[in-house]
Amino acid sequence: MPYVLKKADEDKLVIRRQYDANSTLKNMGTLTGTAFELVFVKPMYWWLVIFHYLLYFLKRFHKCEEEWKIPNCTPTAEFFAKYPMTIGDISMLSSLVTFFVVFYNGSCFTKYNVMYNNVIAIQGKIHNVGLYLRAYYTKSSTRWNVIRYLLASHFLFYYSLRRRYKDWGSSQYSEDPGTEAEFCNSVLLKKGVLIQPEYDTLLRYKGSKHKLLYSWSVIAMKRIMQAAPPKGEKGNPMLNTEFEQTALMTNLKKEIIGMRQSIGTIDNSMLFPIPFQYYHIVNVTLVVFLHLLAYGFLFMADKLGSVFSLVAYPLVAFVLMGLLEVANAMSDPFGSDACDFSQDAIVNGLYGETKKLCEEPDEPFSANIGDPLFNPKRNPDGSLDESAPADLDMSELDDEARIPHSEVERLMAERDALSNYGAEGVKLLSLQVKRLTQAQSSIFQVVEKLQDTPRQLRETNESALARVVRLENLLQNQLMILKGELRGDPYEMRYMGEELQPPPGVNPGPEAAPQQRGAMQAPPAPSAAYTAAAQATPSYHHFAGAAGAGGGAGGGGGGGAGIGASPPPPPRRQR
Repeated sequence: MPYVLKKADEDKLVIRRQYDANSTLKNMGTLTGTAFELVFVKPMYWWLVIFHYLLYFLKRFHKCEEEWKIPNCTPTAEFFAKYPMTIGDISMLSSLVTFFVVFYNGSCFTKYNVMYNNVIAIQGKIHNVGLYLRAYYTKSSTRWNVIRYLLASHFLFYYSLRRRYKDWGSSQYSEDPGTEAEFCNSVLLKKGVLIQPEYDTLLRYKGSKHKLLYSWSVIAMKRIMQAAPPKGEKGNPMLNTEFEQTALMTNLKKEIIGMRQSIGTIDNSMLFPIPFQYYHIVNVTLVVFLHLLAYGFLFMADKLGSVFSLVAYPLVAFVLMGLLEVANAMSDPFGSDACDFSQDAIVNGLYGETKKLCEEPDEPFSANIGDPLFNPKRNPDGSLDESAPADLDMSELDDEARIPHSEVERLMAERDALSNYGAEGVKLLSLQVKRLTQAQSSIFQVVEKLQDTPRQLRETNESALARVVRLENLLQNQLMILKGELRGDPYEMRYMGEELQPPPGVNPGPEAAPQQRGAMQAPPAPSAAYTAAAQATPSYHHFAGAAGAGGGAGGGGGGGAGIGASPPPPPRRQR
């Protein structure tokens, strides 16, 4: 039997029909909230019952009376006897109908179960966000500024479901939820989850509005942790390290992403019904089978018929059609059926719980939570000391564990001052490090230049040696030419010398290497013929000495004799 619940308790339940499964007889006597409400309002059911009753009474009572004078009249019983059909004749169709209905019912219940789990998951994740905010944020205003966007998204999502299926003409949604502007004005603004500028922006937004609200919640979390009190939580003792801030943001974003995933699952499940082809064949097969069954029930009890069919057939039709209608009700759990979810309990219940969680003041002993002394006293064996007073002696706690709530803001201000001082120190240190880095870079450049100096000196020395060698070769050539001129050598011998053959492997042509063609070579040594001719021919100084001697003798014995005695000089080749 369904439980007798108070109105306040019933409004908190997602599924309002709660019952005691052990009270079988009492549950059977209940009509409200059962399949009777679903089947008895269907015209098809009453047509099937009337159809069977009509066939039965025609077979049982129709006779051709003589006074009616109907030509070729045949009693209905005799006519049906010509075309008998028992229940066994349609056993194959009966098996198919049973399979179709049961499978359809199971698929709809699976969908119903998935959507219920995601509805509860959304509630749980918003509760988790509220718990995190209450544990880590110190001010109720900052807690509410984060979670109100999530609540607004929650309200807006369920409104969008009702609005969509009302516009599509679903029989499940008879009540008009109103326009989006009316809903936002009557719910979102009135409950304090949005303010007017946000409301105006939300109405102009053309995309998925509940997803936009998720992004606002994440932005609010980030900016609240960056802002100083009273607008933010910067310097909060619960978030005094970067690791704690990162961990909190990660956990909150994980819960918000999970909420978006659950809402997406619900929305996609609503837009993914059982394929219409399958739904159609189930309904057609069931209706045809029930019409045939209405005729087959006339031949119960060895084809004679029985008055029991007047009870059995409506019951069989009720069971089969009841299973189908219950499956249809479960396929859309956000309507007005008895098994549907209560949207008021979902959104309003969650709103009330999170509002209390975020706005209720902290407990007076919240600063002492976690202190080893803030525990029930125990005996040495580990059992509770029952003689200890119920109220703990707060004087036994350390002074640091009993910080008054009024001192929190002062401590946070001091922490902010220290943080600013530390930030300035970090800036100065960063500047010094930058300067040291630049100096080190300059030193490395100078060292590289010093390392390149020996190589440059070596290249300069090699170049100078090469120039000296070329100058020596040039001087030797000039000296050889000068000696030839002083000796009076012929022009060919003086300037050309003997023709020298190039050594093996050297190509003196234009295709030879530049160093082979341009290098100045020493003059070749004179040949043997040139040496003999030079010795046989007196030099310029020899002729001059002989002439002096002849002159002296001629002067003493005759000058003419002295000059005539000297041989004439060799002829010179004119240049």
